[in-house]
Amino acid sequence: MRFLLIVLSLSVFADNEIFVEQTGNQANIKLEQLGQSNLMGGLQSVAGSLTALDLDGVSMTLTVNQIGANNIFRSDAFDADYVTALFDFQGDSNQMDILMNSGGLYSADYANYNVQVQGNSNQFDIKVAENSDSSYLDLDYLVDGDNNIFDIDIDYANAVNYVDIFGDSNQLTFAGSGYSGTTASDSAYFYLDLDGSTNNLTITQASTLARDYLKVTGNASNSSLCIVQNDSGTTTSC
Repeated sequence: MRFLLIVLSLSVFADNEIFVEQTGNQANIKLEQLGQSNLMGGLQSVAGSLTALDLDGVSMTLTVNQIGANNIFRSDAFDADYVTALFDFQGDSNQMDILMNSGGLYSADYANYNVQVQGNSNQFDIKVAENSDSSYLDLDYLVDGDNNIFDIDIDYANAVNYVDIFGDSNQLTFAGSGYSGTTASDSAYFYLDLDGSTNNLTITQASTLARDYLKVTGNASNSSLCIVQNDSGTTTSC
């Protein structure tokens, strides 16, 4: 296992910065920042430009805690199977960018990702195996706050998504694609619990010849919910 971590803790008026790159199996990594205007990114970062971190290796356990406002977490690679990750973000106006096997050059199966967000006006971009496949993915996210934006793009099979949103004026765009099988045990599941007002959600399941499942419950007012399921049929939109 190779694990390179550079931590810069500057004055109270500047950012705290963590730059990390990891290769090798069975790594146990915990990254935590407390305060405002903190950064987590890659080794190539320079002043004024934050590059994405790279974490590779089978059976990785990752915990990321950013507690505060105006923080940035940026990653372009979680390229491994059996990754268990917890992302905990508390505060306002944070940015989170996660790409997992986005280029499709590696395998990213049996991953378990838990994203917890408490705060307002946060932006999240999550992309999993857009050009490949992430089989048996378990991706759960809990959002408690207002005016948050989520953009999620997944190519998966045999996957489960649990989404809980509590708050107002949140925006969620979810696109799930890939071949998910033809039996109930092989299909993709999406569960949404929505509680709040003036939320805007667009959910697309487009698995080829698959049996996708979707369940929505909640107590919402003045909200817009668009759901499209398409297994290579006629293109539709809201």
